[in-house]
Amino acid sequence: MDFRKQPILESLTPFTRLLFSILLVISCFATSFLLGMLLAGPLFGIGLKELISSLSDLDDARVMPLLQYFQVIQSFGLFIIPALLAGYLFERSSVRYLCIGKPSRWPVYLVTLGLMFAFLPFINWMVSVNESMKLPGFLKGLEDWMKITEDAAAKLTVAFMKMPTFGGFLFNMVMIALLPAIGEEFMFRGLLQRLLKEWLGNIHVAIFISAFLFSAMHMQFYGFFPRMLMGVIFGYLFYWTGSLWVPISAHFINNGAAVVFSYLCQRGMLTGDYENFGATENPFLILLSGLAVPALLFIIYRIRPGSRPVPEPHHG
Repeated sequence: MDFRKQPILESLTPFTRLLFSILLVISCFATSFLLGMLLAGPLFGIGLKELISSLSDLDDARVMPLLQYFQVIQSFGLFIIPALLAGYLFERSSVRYLCIGKPSRWPVYLVTLGLMFAFLPFINWMVSVNESMKLPGFLKGLEDWMKITEDAAAKLTVAFMKMPTFGGFLFNMVMIALLPAIGEEFMFRGLLQRLLKEWLGNIHVAIFISAFLFSAMHMQFYGFFPRMLMGVIFGYLFYWTGSLWVPISAHFINNGAAVVFSYLCQRGMLTGDYENFGATENPFLILLSGLAVPALLFIIYRIRPGSRPVPEPHHG
């Protein structure tokens, strides 16, 4: 047996792999953030103390490039790099472990495109229902904190969505649509969902737990349930097709559509608000959207390549 070709951490149990992955994420994020802070001074010509104190001031013209810079660092340090490292350490091939070696069949992506747009009326209705939910009186302190967190996240998103130039639009397509689609799917479906499946032995439980953590990570509590449902859909797209590129494409379509719509509105070519893109008060359209989603998912299930789900990890 050639031990040089054996995965470095092949002998770890599923639970130990999960714990190791958590530590790996923390370590990669801390390292990348620290390096980002150290490089920010020379890159942006700002002192470290001034940098820290200015990040919350969205009215400062120097702050937005800094926030965009750290947003990109977060995508790599928190999601992409840890997932790639875990794939190499567990299977000596990040491509094989994360199932990014080959795409699925083109009809799958075509139906996925239709699925994400058909989903818009129903998901927007879910957002409105989620926003109207109230916590019990004894949890008022928690609810107040959730509202503050939500407002801060909303203000940052609005600031990011300002795209006065075509270059700003292209940058947002990378920062808001492409990198989160790749990074979050690498982490929550490619790594976490697989580790939970290996540990718990039930793919459906793994999909729902991954979707719960995916939604919780965004720290936007009044959109928690719609985002969790979207995470469940991404999870099944991965499980059924065996290719991580399918949920990545779905995630990119969801984020990218909002960026495109917002840019076109700012250019005066469309009217509306990106947060309400695809929303309607017509109950018939909402019902039709809710019925279309499982129907399109069933089509994807039937046309997926082969009949095998995501391959189980190889143990020597």
